[in-house]
Amino acid sequence: MPLKSATYNFLAETMTLASNELSKRRGEVLKVSVKPDSSIVTEADLASEKVIIDRIRHFYPDDHIYSEEAGRSSHLRTPGSYIWIIDPLDGTTNYANGYPYYCISIGRGQFGADGKIQMRQGSVFDAVRQRHYYATLGEGAYVDDKRIHVAAPRELKQSFLVTGFYYMQGKDLRREIERFARIAEQCQSVRRDGAAALDLALVAEGVFDAFWEMGLQPWDVAAGSLLVSEAGGHNRNYGTQTTQSYDLESAGIISGAPGVVASIASQL
Repeated sequence: MPLKSATYNFLAETMTLASNELSKRRGEVLKVSVKPDSSIVTEADLASEKVIIDRIRHFYPDDHIYSEEAGRSSHLRTPGSYIWIIDPLDGTTNYANGYPYYCISIGRGQFGADGKIQMRQGSVFDAVRQRHYYATLGEGAYVDDKRIHVAAPRELKQSFLVTGFYYMQGKDLRREIERFARIAEQCQSVRRDGAAALDLALVAEGVFDAFWEMGLQPWDVAAGSLLVSEAGGHNRNYGTQTTQSYDLESAGIISGAPGVVASIASQL
């Protein structure tokens, strides 16, 4: 069982309250706005975000906040200080269209001396199946009270993968489709479900062997990448070596069982 720390309890309660906001609005005619990157935001995103931010400000008033919709509360990167990285509704397009694959993602990271963020806690809540994924640095990854692990080693040709294209257009989309084709020709199958944080949670659970995607933002990967590493997997950026540290603010993510991650990286 995961250690039921104060942070764990805070996240579990916060996820439940934020999920309630999504449930209340599910199936309603929602006001939908298109953002500059062509992604969308709904009233449900904003309602979930308000619950999360209000609770962080109450229980962790000295921490920074970085949320998909509200932006950053501070750009200071004081070593040792904490930052919450929030996606109040990952899979907004799915949610708005009635496709049952979306989640809430909350991670708490700490700034190092180099200004980079190291994730300390990560939580992803599958709002459809009501399952809570949780990890603390050095303490493993769990879904509800069950310890989870990435998939057992197997070759790329046997692997079940998941990916996405993150609102890309034109040549950027064509480049990623070419990468997709190279990998799809060599694996068992690939899914594209449209909620990166939940994709990563399922990688941590061993459902998918690995996930890759270019163009994601920190709120998409902050919690999920910690889940994967604490479940025994590897995370790496596009174009880096396995010995280099994964940077959630850098280019692309390849995440999953170590051998499959290396195989995918060689195709990108």
